[in-house]
This record gives sequence, structure tokens and C-alpha cells, in this order.
Amino acid sequence: MDIKVLLGKRIREIRQIRRYTQAQLAELLGIDDKHLSRIELGKNMPNPSVLEKISVVFNIEIKDLFEFSHLKSSEDIKRTLLTTIENMSDEQLILTYKYVRAFVI
Repeated sequence: MDIKVLLGKRIREIRQIRRYTQAQLAELLGIDDKHLSRIELGKNMPNPSVLEKISVVFNIEIKDLFEFSHLKSSEDIKRTLLTTIENMSDEQLILTYKYVRAFVI
């Protein structure tokens, strides 16, 4: 998935968790709410100064805006898991199996 789309989803996710409307967040950032909408939709990439303002408003580090592994599609997650499993040692595989079974049952 495109980084602009993932970043937009992440910003929207945090905005909703913090209970800001787009208009409220846009005002705090000093940008137009339509511009924020386009960022959240992955159509615009925020410039570095906007990223910094977002991190200040949300009280997080900028790097946390780029933590979107949980936003991957289920197919991407399955592919990543399968590749990881294929590259595990026998010991790692057994431990992983025990860990997964503990949550599935």
C-alpha cells in the first residue's frame, strides 16, 4: 500500500482516538480542513512542518505517525507471517506455535 495512504489512515486513526474533528485538527495545525481531508485520504503528503505540528498536537513522536503495520491488509499480513515462519529455526517455530496456540484456544 502507498505510504501516503498508510500515513493518512494513521493520522485519521489517531485523530479519531483523540476525538478531534477534521475541522478542529486542521485549525490547530493551521491548515485548511480540505487539505487535512486530502492528507487522510492519502492524496496529499504532509510537508515536514505539518508532520511536526501533528506530532505536537497529538503529543507523540513523528516516528509514531509512521507506525502502521497494523493497517496492512490481511493478505499482506499473511504473506509476511508465512515468510517469517519459513525462515524460523526449529526452536523459534516451536515457541511461536506454543504462543499462537495459547491465544487461539
